[in-house]
Amino acid sequence: MKKDFFRLSILLLIVVAIFYIFQQQQIAKESITYFPIDPTVTFPKSSTSLEFSKKRFDEYSIKWKTNSSINKRAFLRQDMSFLYANGKLVSTMGEWKQNTMELSDEKSYVATNSSLFQSISFHYAELHDNSDRIFSSQKISGDSLYVVNSQFESDPLIFHTAKSKSEKEWKKTLDDETNDYIQASFMNTIETYNISLDEYPTKMILTDILQYNDYPIGMFTKDQSAKIIGQLTEGLYKNYFLGITKADGTTIDPIGSSIPVILLSNDHLLVLFTTKDKEPIVLRQQISNI
Repeated sequence: MKKDFFRLSILLLIVVAIFYIFQQQQIAKESITYFPIDPTVTFPKSSTSLEFSKKRFDEYSIKWKTNSSINKRAFLRQDMSFLYANGKLVSTMGEWKQNTMELSDEKSYVATNSSLFQSISFHYAELHDNSDRIFSSQKISGDSLYVVNSQFESDPLIFHTAKSKSEKEWKKTLDDETNDYIQASFMNTIETYNISLDEYPTKMILTDILQYNDYPIGMFTKDQSAKIIGQLTEGLYKNYFLGITKADGTTIDPIGSSIPVILLSNDHLLVLFTTKDKEPIVLRQQISNI
């Protein structure tokens, strides 16, 4: 009887321990949260790459990779990456680990159409000091790749930067197609919600914010811009990457949505896009203590 009680107690302890570890991991997994930025933490390495992999019949695949490292061990490291084709979200990728410095992830994506692929990645770290104060650090990376796939050619035309006349012509075609789609989705959302653009002096397309790693956004200082990006990253993770809440309260996968356009006023920002079923979405985020 005592042996059975002892075994049952051990089993119960194991179950509780497994549940606790799982719960802690889930909390960590869903915890991209903006904290004051630690200026001593840097990202010696942060990259996103898109490379053509292979073609089989009318399909081809591209390899999508992210990699990042910081200069000190973090309580939590997390990377979040989006892949767009001609202005539409086609895949997401995320990786997280606790008590580490480096993260890497990779994925393949299969396509058939000629496309401008764009990826934007947010590299995040949560750090705790000896006084249990919490800080964060962040970096953005990205890449783009043009793939022109023709049924009449055995090898697709592939380039990151257009050099030849043919590449420049295709670049313009795919750029125009992408920009037209983003603009149409943006204007649909603006008109649906009756948003006055005069209230928002700064407009950014999500895939273009890579430049603000090192430069300030619009009227803001560099430190203010870093805070805006940190809070934006938190909002995108919780309200876009994990799922989009529609007007009727249902939550849907972000795949198929348009590249978000970000509008900035002096105290808040709006994130505008349309879902895969063309429903306009506006996410509002207060810019605190700028």
